[in-house]
Amino acid sequence: MSIATVVVVSHLVGLDASPPGLFGDEAAFGYNGWTIAHHGVDQYGVAWPLFFRSFGDYKGPVGVYSVSLLTAFLPLTAFTVRLPNALAGIALGMVAGALGWRLTRSRAVALILIIEASFEPWFFHLGRTMLEADLFTPLCYVLALLALAGNGERRFRNCAAAGTCLGVAPFTAQPARFFTIVMVGLLVLSFGGRLRGRQLAALVVPPLLATAVVAAAGGEAVARLGAVSVFNGRSGLDAALLALTNYAQYFGPRLLLINDDPNLLLSSGFEGLLFLTAIPPIALGVIAAYRRRTEPMARIGLLGSLLAPIGPALTVTVSARRDVVALPFLLALMAFGWEALLPFLRLGRWRAAAAIALVAVFATPYYLDYAFVYPVRAARAFEAGEIDAIKRAHDIAGGHTVLLFYGDRDPSIQALFALRPQPGLRDPLGAVGVRLLSAPGELATAQAGDIIVLEAGDPPPPAGARLLFTESARGPLSLFDMRETTVVLVRVYRTTGP
Repeated sequence: MSIATVVVVSHLVGLDASPPGLFGDEAAFGYNGWTIAHHGVDQYGVAWPLFFRSFGDYKGPVGVYSVSLLTAFLPLTAFTVRLPNALAGIALGMVAGALGWRLTRSRAVALILIIEASFEPWFFHLGRTMLEADLFTPLCYVLALLALAGNGERRFRNCAAAGTCLGVAPFTAQPARFFTIVMVGLLVLSFGGRLRGRQLAALVVPPLLATAVVAAAGGEAVARLGAVSVFNGRSGLDAALLALTNYAQYFGPRLLLINDDPNLLLSSGFEGLLFLTAIPPIALGVIAAYRRRTEPMARIGLLGSLLAPIGPALTVTVSARRDVVALPFLLALMAFGWEALLPFLRLGRWRAAAAIALVAVFATPYYLDYAFVYPVRAARAFEAGEIDAIKRAHDIAGGHTVLLFYGDRDPSIQALFALRPQPGLRDPLGAVGVRLLSAPGELATAQAGDIIVLEAGDPPPPAGARLLFTESARGPLSLFDMRETTVVLVRVYRTTGP
């Protein structure tokens, strides 16, 4: 119970503060979840859609509908929007522990798997954002593995449970829309003749039907895929070379152990996706799984780890989120690895103590940075201050128009989140007194008394505009220099008359 309490508290405390702010994709999940809960339509007025169109992208139903369930009785806040992924992360930790027990019959391995799936940076960070329903994907896959482990493939109810989980997966994060069918093939191949008749049908039919539904959705399910494909604007040879380079990077130490994902939306930018202490159990897990490759779960761990990065490698950038489908296989290999490592650590108390101390050496700086430094470092990436600035600007506008500038990013979804106009209107922003500007020259069209909200990097306000207030992030910029620094994120002005 004490470990479960620590996992729950660590995943929920400060959920709206680190990461800071609320990125546009998160705000889209929030606003569409709110409109579904309170109006039964998405932001464009479409009733109960399967995929949610939002500014050129389509959000998956699991993420939006889980937010809608919460906003039916909770206020629409950053905490509420991120809560589904946080709960999925908590559940994933518990289910990973159960999988560890089922694979090894070791309580120690089960406990360690709970800790690994809860506190390794890759898992922890994805549970604190809602860029997509990221952790629901590995949760579905690990639940399926749990149902099939320990001769579960021989029982119809276990196969039905695994099939149901796999049937939900394509509606979680975008990588699962394509990988789930690969996962089904991997399970059938690994279990071979053990899956027959009713058991095989119960496992295979739900994900096949779900994949057919996703395929029928067409462009809604693959929005933006063409723009990020390695084949976009490249010859076949160049695309293949880039894909091979990307594939290798998903196994490389730079991403996994050293520098993390450079996108501060997807990682903290401090240390790697995994702590260096993950190397021994993973390496031993690969060796153990290879030696036990005649066993279905060992084959799944090995082959799944090799197959998972293929899809992500076909996009132009290496991304921790796109490779989220690899997490279940990582956990399986860790289970085998810790089973092999624990006898060595038990040979002497000093060995276990040294291992715990080593974990603390790597984990403590990461979590200190995450709590105190990352909120400042990632403030602009997460558009921190934008929603609060729009709310406050609208409150003091006094009937005048609030002007937002579309620079590097479109602030429209933050305005919808902040002000919550009725969905389905032709001009929802205009209905709440907001106008979007897209060219610097349009700032000169502001009328006397209008409010202008400008992010860092936007053009300057018209001459004579008076600064009303700013939204800032305050805190240290490094663990090695804890002096407080102020980073101005948003400036709000009122225009004056001629």
